[in-house]
Amino acid sequence: MSKTVGLGCALAAVTMLAFANARAADSAAEISVKAAIAHKIVKFVAWPESRFESQDIPLRFCVLGDDRFLEAFENLSDRPIHGRSMLVTRPPEPSTVARNCDVLYLADDSQRSASEWLQKVVDQPVLTFGEAGEYGGEGSIVTIAIRRHKVRFSIDLEANENTGLRISAQLLQLAASVAVAGR
Repeated sequence: MSKTVGLGCALAAVTMLAFANARAADSAAEISVKAAIAHKIVKFVAWPESRFESQDIPLRFCVLGDDRFLEAFENLSDRPIHGRSMLVTRPPEPSTVARNCDVLYLADDSQRSASEWLQKVVDQPVLTFGEAGEYGGEGSIVTIAIRRHKVRFSIDLEANENTGLRISAQLLQLAASVAVAGR
């Protein structure tokens, strides 16, 4: 089975499971789905070799949002990505986020302050996730949305342009939309 088909099936299965049990916004099941989708997406992104001193360095997931988001990512922390363990934490502070986080997930309730965090990781090898909502995921590389009981994600290649992150073409094919620099 190809990676594209595998990711597509995994995304569909996770979505169906979540919505079989929950419909309220930001329910525990929905938060778990968003975390699982983000975890799957990260598998299709490669960081520059210079980002990690050795293979023993974990992939650092920084989660900004309420405790339920942090817990959802912690529940996935036993699943390595690219042979790296996963370290889930809150982001330290905006001024140090670029050197302390490899993935920055900005949960919906944190979108008002998202621009401050995103400004600190511009052109840095930090994969950023935002959520579509009242404040949108503007400025994030990946935006996750749940519409009509389906998880959708968009990728902003302009936001990723100078980060050194390589996003798989297979992932780009599965995205609901891909924004390209200058368009």
